[in-house]
Amino acid sequence: MVDYSSPTTSPQTRNEEATGAGKLDEEACFRLRQCEAQKNEWDLDIREGYFFAAPHRAREIRSRQRAAPMKPTDAGELQTGIAMEYAKDFATVILNAFMPEASPWAERKPGMFLAESQKAEAKAQVEKQDPIIFQAIRASNLYPELPKAFNPDLALGVCAIWIDDPRPAENFITQAVPLHELEINLGPFGEIDDRFVVRHTKNRHVMAVLGPTLFAKIDAACRDKIEKQPNDDTIIRWGFWRLWDRRDDIVWQHVVMIDEKVIHSIEIAGEGCCPLIVMRFNPSPEWAYAAGPLIEGLPDLRELDTLAARKIEHVDLALAPPSTFPDDSMGVIEGGVESGKIYPVRPGSEGAVKSMFTIGSMEPAIYETSEKEKQLRHRFFLDWPEQRGDTPPTATQWLDEMQIAQRRIGTPGLSFWREGPAEIFLRFKYMLEKRGIIEPIRVNGKTISLQPFNPAQSAAEQQEVAMFARFAQIGAPMFPEEWKIATDGAKTLQKLAEKMRVTALWVQRSEEDKKTALAAIAQLQAGQAAAPAAMPGAA
Repeated sequence: MVDYSSPTTSPQTRNEEATGAGKLDEEACFRLRQCEAQKNEWDLDIREGYFFAAPHRAREIRSRQRAAPMKPTDAGELQTGIAMEYAKDFATVILNAFMPEASPWAERKPGMFLAESQKAEAKAQVEKQDPIIFQAIRASNLYPELPKAFNPDLALGVCAIWIDDPRPAENFITQAVPLHELEINLGPFGEIDDRFVVRHTKNRHVMAVLGPTLFAKIDAACRDKIEKQPNDDTIIRWGFWRLWDRRDDIVWQHVVMIDEKVIHSIEIAGEGCCPLIVMRFNPSPEWAYAAGPLIEGLPDLRELDTLAARKIEHVDLALAPPSTFPDDSMGVIEGGVESGKIYPVRPGSEGAVKSMFTIGSMEPAIYETSEKEKQLRHRFFLDWPEQRGDTPPTATQWLDEMQIAQRRIGTPGLSFWREGPAEIFLRFKYMLEKRGIIEPIRVNGKTISLQPFNPAQSAAEQQEVAMFARFAQIGAPMFPEEWKIATDGAKTLQKLAEKMRVTALWVQRSEEDKKTALAAIAQLQAGQAAAPAAMPGAA
């Protein structure tokens, strides 16, 4: 993957000598076997998902087996391409819903245990740093790589990317990790813990992949074999798992393996220190792998594919039905007949050539698939608000339906955002801190940790804004004097701007200008009150 001497993976504690090499080999191999057992349970479903959504992709997803260099030969058996379209659209919807390139899709907020007097200090630092983090995200190759990772793996339920800083003089690097190279398992608290990338590498490329520092750590016999057999393969494994006995920080054990032997091991610490980020959509508590919309839609896809095949067969039979003929009445025509040709028939047997059976009518209802396709669109979260009937929906109805759609995708996507976008954001923060571009958030000289917050949850906050607007429309006209006395307009506007996330666009006057404007308004109101009323009929 990368040269692990890079600053983003610099060890907090080197444990190559502290931990016996043999013991670490055994632990790494045991964890890897547990990961492989998790994938084996989902092997057939993932293969079938690839058949429908990515028939050109190699179906071998077991990392111990090298992925087939040729695409599968059964792609021609697929009768419908609807899953290919929906998987791409699903990736687009998820990317735009959770990680839109033009908008800040994560923000850090002080936790509930931070004193109110300290929150302002932390907030001021966050407001300066978060835009820098998003600048780094946009400058990297994250957005070109995410579609490679998402399509169709995220529709299957699991995808992964690798984010690192191998060349400090350049931008950060992101690389999509295919399911064939990924092995994962659950940790003690139900989250993705053990994670491995397994790559079958030509021996001639091992030096380039590992870098000279790690290549030199390979034992002499193995290194000699790699150098003498450049066309053979070597399996390189990068592994990570949490060290839960470390309570002082987030600490990961990291190993690099050649075949099943650990050649390099370090402990890395800090929020966002792990470069391998695994994302799941709609996970369950029992498995490391998740049932994405493509997995859940397999029954519908099978039915659509079967109906499409039957329709083709029906049309073929209607156009060229099988026939019978007496074998002594004419020439040999077992191979069929051609249009425009004339074939001899023995006199008296003209009526002997006939169809074997009557082709039934092609009943359109049998092949009606619009309802099934609608169910699939709903499953893939592609059924955005639609106009029902001839009357267009009002603006309120349209917004309500949009909120419902966002909530639907938000419920199974909560874990995705926490495992994916939030970790990506923290990873870039970590790398920027390692480069010295930003500093850890400190309050009263003490470093604090702030969790990313999902602005996509603003649907609920927009509902609060809508309810307040309705409250104001009822309360202000009914009790105008009490409303003016009870309401602090400036603070209320500030809270509304924060809820609606328009503080960056709202340019406020300085305190001095506000006082001047208020004085001018008060003077104007006093002058209007003192002016005499005009007499009726006056010019």
